[in-house]
Amino acid sequence: PIGSEIIINVFDTLVAWKSPDFKELEGRLAESWTISPSGTDFTFKLRAGVKFHDGTDFNAEAVKFSLERTRDINPFMKASFDPIASIAVTGPLEVKITLKQALPVFMSYLAQPQAAIVSPAAVARFGNTFNVNPVGTGPFRFGSYTPDTNVVLNENPAYFRGAPKLARIIYRIIPDASTRRLELENGGVDLIQQNGQLSAIPAEDVKAFTNHPNIDVLNVPSQIIRQLEFNNNNADSPVKDVRVRRAIAHAIDYDGLINNVFVGTASRVYGPVPTNNWAFDPRIRDLAPKYDPARSRQLLAEAGVQPGSLKLTMYTFQGSLWGSVATFLQANLAAVGIVATVQQTEFPAYRDLHTAGKHEIALDGRQPWYNDPDAHVTIGYYSPLGSSAMTFRMPADAALDKLILDAQAAVDFERRKQLYGQIQQQLIERVPAAFLFSNNLIVFKRKNVKGLVINSAPPLNEYWAVTKE
Repeated sequence: PIGSEIIINVFDTLVAWKSPDFKELEGRLAESWTISPSGTDFTFKLRAGVKFHDGTDFNAEAVKFSLERTRDINPFMKASFDPIASIAVTGPLEVKITLKQALPVFMSYLAQPQAAIVSPAAVARFGNTFNVNPVGTGPFRFGSYTPDTNVVLNENPAYFRGAPKLARIIYRIIPDASTRRLELENGGVDLIQQNGQLSAIPAEDVKAFTNHPNIDVLNVPSQIIRQLEFNNNNADSPVKDVRVRRAIAHAIDYDGLINNVFVGTASRVYGPVPTNNWAFDPRIRDLAPKYDPARSRQLLAEAGVQPGSLKLTMYTFQGSLWGSVATFLQANLAAVGIVATVQQTEFPAYRDLHTAGKHEIALDGRQPWYNDPDAHVTIGYYSPLGSSAMTFRMPADAALDKLILDAQAAVDFERRKQLYGQIQQQLIERVPAAFLFSNNLIVFKRKNVKGLVINSAPPLNEYWAVTKE
């Protein structure tokens, strides 16, 4: 998350979510845009007089170069930008993007950090080291990077929206939680962002800083989802039986997890879309599995599973948060006769294991980079993408796959919302996971830092309008 936050402060995208509500898009490098009645042609008129940090001109050629470069080098964005049929420069400050089919979510794709517009001249100059020599148009210029120590950003006084109110931002890397707290209390740092430590539970920090005379605790809901995933496409796994999956879902004490492990720093997730997403179907609250150990044991018996005979390895990420959640779930499962062994794994190895499908159950999550239900649904549950990333590995299901694509492409807002409601209900029936919780976004800041507004999707902060008194 912090790397992406640095991107949005050094670079600009064509459009961005408008503060403070983040419910509608506003132009950034795009001054205005039009969308054809077919929903396939997006024409952007670009801002004049904008310069990259290296002094070169921002123009339509830079937009075409950046979006095509991103599609070519970023596997995540390849999925987002594959629907592009062509990008045409129709004038020095006008670009037309044509899609293969209507895709209302496409404007949200363009607001992601990964869709930032880069300096073509700087890419040519730095080549493969552009990642540590980034050049954009944003409110802050890249200053320096010292591995395992800090990243320094300096103000861009020529920024087209006006100079930022801060002269410098220093991102310090402080792994130890107690050291972070002391630095904040003593004024050595001005902000601690919990979204940079999503492997840790912030309850102790919240307790330490609540009612502190010099520190504010910003605690807002997010659209992050954490769940116990099932490998839904492994014919040799006991979790192929929906009764076993449903039994595991009923074995979990959701309220106990949130109240005892997270102590007010997370909220319940009922299904594949978080409750604060515009597409969330309220009926899912009643349809979602509830904590019911007796029902869990009954379902296991119906599936022919004897107490103690089902042994599973529960893979998860490293960190105190994941360890605490895994231990809690392990005890819940043991109470209904399921033996779960917890295996905390470093991310590269965990990702490889997960994408290869060499697991039965795994603690995982999704952190949306754009404000749309598509961010949760398509990559997770569209079966052709099952083995392409850390997904739910859904088996081929023509009806569900069509529903997902129809929802993604529907132009009418109410129609899209209705389709996503159907998807949520169908997924709840299939039990692709036990949906657990959503981390709150928590920022601890010195009281003299003003103007910081927290965005939930993506969970990244912009500092252009922030001041320090």
